[in-house]
This record gives sequence, C-alpha cells and structure tokens, in this order.
Amino acid sequence: MNKYITGLCLSALLMLTNCSSSDGESEFEWTGSENPENTSYRNPVWEPSLAGGTVFKSASSFNAISQETQWATGLDYPCPSLQAADMMSWSSNQQAFSAESRPSWITGKVDHVSADFARTLAGANYWMMYSSEADNAIGAASAPAALGPYTDLGGFLTADDLGVSTLRYPHFSVIASTTYYLCYTTETGSYLQQLTLRKGTLPTLKGAPVKLSDAGFYNVCIFRLDKDNFYLFGTVEENGHTEIRYGHSSKVTGPYLDKNGADITDGASNGTLLVTSGSVYADPCNPMHIFESENGYFYLAFNATDPSRALLPSGYARQPLFINPLEMDEDGWFKEVTAPEVGWTSPRYQ
Repeated sequence: MNKYITGLCLSALLMLTNCSSSDGESEFEWTGSENPENTSYRNPVWEPSLAGGTVFKSASSFNAISQETQWATGLDYPCPSLQAADMMSWSSNQQAFSAESRPSWITGKVDHVSADFARTLAGANYWMMYSSEADNAIGAASAPAALGPYTDLGGFLTADDLGVSTLRYPHFSVIASTTYYLCYTTETGSYLQQLTLRKGTLPTLKGAPVKLSDAGFYNVCIFRLDKDNFYLFGTVEENGHTEIRYGHSSKVTGPYLDKNGADITDGASNGTLLVTSGSVYADPCNPMHIFESENGYFYLAFNATDPSRALLPSGYARQPLFINPLEMDEDGWFKEVTAPEVGWTSPRYQ
C-alpha cells in the first residue's frame, strides 16, 4: 500500500480511538454519508434561458417548453422542449414547434407558452396555449406526447374579442382532472375563463371572463391545493424590479386575498410577497407551476435575470429556470420569502 495512504488510514484510526470516553465506550456514531447530489440540486436548473416558458408533469417525467428563442445567434428555436426525471436535471430533446409547424397565422414570435396534461380524447392528451407578441392574440396546439411535436390549431382569442388593447400571458390550468381554465392578462387586469377542449378543434371559451387581479398583478398562475384552497401567483413590479407575489381563495374564481385579508382583485393589494431578488439573479417573474412534494415542500418554477447578462448574444432574453422549495404553515400561507440564488439548494423534490 502507498505509504501516504497508509499514513492517512492510521491517522483516521487514531482520531476515532481518541474519540472514546474514559470508560472505553466510543462517542463516535456513524450516521452515513450524503453527497450534495443525493440531497440537493443546483440552481438555476436550466440555462441559458427558459424565458416565457412553462413546466408541467406527465406520468413519468417533468417537461418544460420555452418561448421562441435563439440560444445560439441566428439559430431559431420555435419553442424548444426539455425533459427531466427529477425536475432538477434537464436535457434538451426536441421542439414543441418545428420550423415547419410553427404557427403560420402569427406575425411576431411566440412570446409566452403554457402547457399541461388534459384528460380529453385519446391522441390529444397535451395542450399548449401560447401568445404572439405582435398580434395580441392567444392560440392553441395539442399533441399526443408532452414534448410534442404539437399540432397548431390556430388563434382562438384576441384583444379585439375582449374590447382591450393588449392580450398576453396565457396560463392553462387543469382543475379537478377534467375542468380546464385559461388565465390571461390585459391592460385592465388578469382574468379567468373556463375552456372546453375537443380533439383536433380550437378550444371554446365558456361563460364571461372573471377578474382575478388588478393590472399591477399580471402573468398569473393558479395552484389548487384541494377543493377549498386555491392560490394565485403573479408578477408584480416594485421600484423598477419585478417580484412574485400571491393570494389565497376558497374558490378558483376568487376573490383572492393577501395574508392581511386585502383583495387583489380591486387593487387594494398586490398580494403577499413570495420571491424577491437574490444576490446575483434579480427580477423573479413568470411563475409557471407549483408542485406539491411527498417531503412536505412545495416547488415553484419561475424565471430570473442576471442583470450583468440580461440578454443572450442573439439579443433574446436570458432568463434561466429556477426551482425553489417552499414550506407552508398551518394557516395555509408560505412561511418565508425566498430568492433565486445560485448554487446548491435543498431539499430535492421527492
């Protein structure tokens, strides 16, 4: 055996021997070894960017789809899609839209997407809603597999339909397995409408829009904990920066209240603070999805920006994907404000 290694082993043995108490009973207790890779994960979980993206779960994997981007200058990706077994280690596999299947009816790039699993007719189990930055319109696409390729069905909602000037940030929510909702943001606030889905046809909207929040609380995402607890997450601008805030309601349609009981709908509140800027990454935004874990934590997927590298070399937004763990208190509110920090984060999702 190498003398150096022999010396190390002997030193370790002497250290364990010296940890014995005077009566000869060892005070050293072996509790096992845990590597960071087994208990933690590194944020951001995906780089260079998942701006305007979505994260959702299928039967055997986690899936993510980005807005249209150029990770490499001059090489256009019409909504690249990713996959992970554990929500922590992502790989780029394919594109939700290929260059050939990219929506032909839009005049700008796809600037925001939201997708999820829907129990509809066989062969169209995954649905994606997307917006066009230049058209103030929302379109829909469906696919038999989570990553696509998705078949575009066209546009089904415009700003003119709603009598407004702007229409962005679609969020597709599946409530109680077979009840589907679309959230979206206009210059007057964020709204909710129920959706009817049928294979191979455009979604249809059911009922009148329900206002969820005032204009200062936008790009919303709904999480259903159980039949009596719904949470509305949104992006809010404060002092020139964005942060993520939330409200709670006993019904999916609201009203959503902050922790002090103030209503988000009428502008009395911009919600309770949940994610603020970190030491390197700032401007958390785009709450995509929140997942409940077996370990008692909730995991929020969102974007953030490094101000020193806010853009990719192509000029597109550089907003990596973060996954932050959250704890809920006994009153149904999250315990602490969190931030997008670089490095090891724990615990891992279970």
